[in-house]
Amino acid sequence: MPNYGEMSLVRGLAFLAEKQAATAHNLANVDTTSFKRRHAIAVEAKQDFQSVLQQTLPTITYAEQTDLQRGILRETGNNLDIAIDGPQWLRVQDAKGTRYYTRNGQMQIGSDGRLLTRSGLTVLDQNNQPITINSGETAPSQLSISPNGTIQNPNTGQTWGPIAVVSLAKPDALVPAGRGLYVDPLDQRGTQTGDAVQQGFLEGSNVDSLQELVQMISVERSFAATQKALTGMGRLQENLITNFLR
Repeated sequence: MPNYGEMSLVRGLAFLAEKQAATAHNLANVDTTSFKRRHAIAVEAKQDFQSVLQQTLPTITYAEQTDLQRGILRETGNNLDIAIDGPQWLRVQDAKGTRYYTRNGQMQIGSDGRLLTRSGLTVLDQNNQPITINSGETAPSQLSISPNGTIQNPNTGQTWGPIAVVSLAKPDALVPAGRGLYVDPLDQRGTQTGDAVQQGFLEGSNVDSLQELVQMISVERSFAATQKALTGMGRLQENLITNFLR
């Protein structure tokens, strides 16, 4: 049966492998709109080994946290692009009624006039209702979006919304669901907040490629050092057994 030291080193190698994968994932999304980097954390493993010694010296396991720091805002000139200059979130909904949070403000108007994300999800207003803009011949040629998320036809003065731009009491509870979407297992109500929307801008990824490359090199060195320690421990055990049998 492996001893505590070997199990700790093996789990350490597994942790470093997962950490390296997270770093590679961050680098792959350095240009993805509103992407939030994931960083590895070590947490105490819930399961204990059977011996008293192993229960006294628990090992670690791998977990991830989302870095919610805002990315750099870049101007696009598209009137249906919005960025949030703050910690708030947009609330959207899929065809099944499942709600998500996102900071990707790339929007479009569907054939039925609904305001949608680029991936086809419905953008909700502050009352969690779909926003429907006039379509067809009555579709507005121009739209302006105020800092509080209110959409307006500057030619007629007609307004829609405002877009749901909400603050969450526990944003760290959000769980990534892919495509820049997050689900809220706590089902937080959220508070509508204004003066955070910037029309014609999008939020970039908050990944610093140089920082991630340095992190990758550091993990590689730690992995090599841990492998060396594991090999050394194996040789030490062999020597102890050999000397004991003499």
